[in-house]
This record gives sequence, structure tokens and C-alpha cells, in this order.
Amino acid sequence: MPLVASALVPIVLLIAMGLVLRRSRFLPEPFWPGLDRLNYWVFFPSLIFVSLAGADQGLTGTGPVGLAVWGGLAVTGGVALSLGPHVVEDGPALTSVFQGGIRFNSYVAFIVLPTLFPGSDALTALMVALTVPVVNVACVVVLARHASSAPLRWRTLLTSVASNPLILASLLGVAAARLAVPLGPFEAALSTLGQASLASGLLSVGAILRFGTIRAGLRPIATSSALKAVLLPAATFAFATVLGLPPATTGPLILFQALPTAPASYVLATAMGGDGDLMAAILAVQTIAALAWLPLVFALLGPFG
Repeated sequence: MPLVASALVPIVLLIAMGLVLRRSRFLPEPFWPGLDRLNYWVFFPSLIFVSLAGADQGLTGTGPVGLAVWGGLAVTGGVALSLGPHVVEDGPALTSVFQGGIRFNSYVAFIVLPTLFPGSDALTALMVALTVPVVNVACVVVLARHASSAPLRWRTLLTSVASNPLILASLLGVAAARLAVPLGPFEAALSTLGQASLASGLLSVGAILRFGTIRAGLRPIATSSALKAVLLPAATFAFATVLGLPPATTGPLILFQALPTAPASYVLATAMGGDGDLMAAILAVQTIAALAWLPLVFALLGPFG
């Protein structure tokens, strides 16, 4: 447990700092959307790319890992869409339950997993690369289908997916690793930008936390959080077992799937007509509750450490 605390306490402190900075108006309000945009287009893609491009030995076994990750996401996403109409009253709220059930906080992943599982940096980058494109496409499709009265336009969808900086960074990073492309001085520059994404991303999490809608949305919040903390890791474990993944891979994989949902879920919800208030409440609850459930999941992973 001390190891888990050592990984989580810095994260909590940065999130709390973001909350205080936003509420105190220490910085002008336009700062936060600007920070989110810089992080989304520059900092975080740099982290993903350089992590994958330098993973010369960490991309082996991509197929089985991908099947376990995608299988768990497919099961959980299907259950979320099936249960959603029973716990929410409209389509926009359903999309928030869906996003909260399958999205993950990449910033927490890059801090927690390498700390708890030494040597898992490349595996963490691989899991992010495998998950980012699938999750983004799934969430965009679900939002387009359930949060908008307009018909789903596939050309618009394909354009948004093809121009997604996280997806592009993942594909380019894998290609650079496979082709052994030397990065030279660019590696240090990209690594520095990537490290900036960890701090700025967690500050942004704290800045967008909203607690006012939690009481009104207890059922969808509880449902979405149960999907994220219980069903997704359990389904992933089942796929990992069937596929025969080694314990050294299975442990980080399960904890990765148990991470709280992503701040980007709120951004996407507000941009595509989803229930932004409910999404912010789910994000707040999962981020705080993860302080309890991640140590529990890690304790249960004893044989896989």
C-alpha cells in the first residue's frame, strides 16, 4: 500500500492544485481552455510518440495485448449501452455513462503504472496506443448517435478520427519503433514536452471538477463507475487469461483498465452535445474514488506483480 500511495499522492496534489487555482481565479479564465488545447495538440501527443518510438522491446506481443484490451472495452461498452436507458432519461446522459465506463486517464497511467510495475513504461505506451484510437472512435460514434438529432455523417466522422492528434501520434510512434527511426536531438525535446503534459493534464483535471451535480446523478454516476472499476478490469482479465498473457503483462493491463475516466471525456461531451454536467460529475467521483479502488485492485494483483 505505501507504494500505491507514493504513486497516487502526487497526482492528488496536482489535481487539488488545479482545483484551487481555478476557484481562486489566480489565472484568467481563458488560460484553462488554452492549456487544454496546448496539451491536446502538443504536449500529450509528444509523450505518446516518444514513449512508443523508444519502445524497441516493449511492442512485442502486440496482438494478444490488443485483443485483451479491445475485448474488455467491447464487453463493457456493450453493457453500458444496454444498461444506460435504465439509469438515465435521455441520450446525452447515456453518452456520459458510456464514456465514463470505457475511457481512461492517460496522465495517471504514465505516472502510476511505471511506478507500481517497474519496467512497464513501454507496455504502458503500447496500451495507450492500442486504446486511444478505439476509445475515441467509439465515443465519437456514440455521441453522434445518441447526443444529436442530426444523422451520423461518416465522412465527418472519418475526418475527425484521421485528424485526431492522439491517434496520429500513436500510429507514428509505432511506425518509428518498428522502423528503428533515430530521433536524435528531437527525442530530448519531445520528452520534455511530454513531461509537461503530465503536470498540465492533472492541473486541468482539478480545474474542471464539478461537485454540484453529483447528488442529482447518483444512479448514472454509480453505474458508470462500477463499469469502470469492476466490469472493465474483470472482462479484460478474462480475455488475458484465455489468451495466455504472462503475469508481468496481465497485472499492468488490469490496473490500466481500472484507471478513472479521462478529462477529455468532458471536453468531448460539451463539444458534441453530450451531458457535460453529468460527465464532469462522473469524472470528479471516479478521480476521487480511484484513491480507494486502485489500491484495492493493486492488492488483488499480488500474483501478477
